Amino acid sequence: MANKKNKKKVQHNSESAKTAAASSSKVEASKAVSKKDAAPAKKAKKKNEKPGFFARIKNYFRSVKSEMKRVVWPSKKELINYSVTVCVSLIVVGVVIALLDMLIGEGLVLFSSLRG
Repeated sequence: MANKKNKKKVQHNSESAKTAAASSSKVEASKAVSKKDAAPAKKAKKKNEKPGFFARIKNYFRSVKSEMKRVVWPSKKELINYSVTVCVSLIVVGVVIALLDMLIGEGLVLFSSLRG
C-alpha cells in the first residue's frame, strides 16, 4: 500500500513538472515575441538620433582600417629602390646648386675686377 502512494506522488510530481515546464516555455516564447516587436522600435528611434562624439570617432577609425586593408602596399624591395632614387636625386641637386654657386661667385669676382 505504501508503494502505491509513493507511485502516485512520483506520478503527480512528474506531471506537475511537465506542466510547469510547458507553462514556463510559453511565457518565454511570449517574452521573445515581445522583445522582437520592441527591437525594431528601438532601432527606428536610434536611426533618428545623431551618434555621439565617440561613436563617430569609432566609425571613422573603422572606415580607415577597412580602407587600409584595401590598399596594396609596396614590397621592401620597391621601398628601398624608391629611397635610393630619392637620395641620389637630392645629392645630384645639391652638387648642381654648389657648382652654380661657384660659377656665379667666380663670375661676380671677374665682373667686379673688370669694373674696378
